Amino acid sequence: MQRQQSITVLLLMLGIAAISLGMALRDVFEHFPTVGWLVGTAILIGNSIYTGVQIKKKSHT
Repeated sequence: MQRQQSITVLLLMLGIAAISLGMALRDVFEHFPTVGWLVGTAILIGNSIYTGVQIKKKSHT
């Protein structure tokens, strides 16, 4: 259980960090905010899928 929560928190932090980094680097390259939002959104969607699979797996046992 602790490992699953750690992975969830890690993925949430990575998603938020990707979005923040993209916004912070918008002066360096014009498209970094878009890339940051896309990567961050993909990580957050992946996190929700991972969490859903873990909850479904837990409810069947």
